[in-house]
Amino acid sequence: MIDTPCTANGRRFVVEASNSDPAARHGHERDNLADCEIHATRTATNQRARFFLQRGHWVEVYDGDTKELLAGPFDPDQVAPAYIV
Repeated sequence: MIDTPCTANGRRFVVEASNSDPAARHGHERDNLADCEIHATRTATNQRARFFLQRGHWVEVYDGDTKELLAGPFDPDQVAPAYIV
């Protein structure tokens, strides 16, 4: 099987990992943000999102240009989704 990354045609994905439920944030609080990464492929985005979930972080995925929430928030205490982006 050939493992090729799924390109996003110039789209960038932002993966945010939080220490607590992002829905519990007030305003623009960012103190609970553990990490934030930008990726150019869906493959890398999915791998990093799963990496953070396995380490107990809440995960959200945003469009890098529009800042639109594409996926999440995902609770680390729940089963990881089969499809993220």
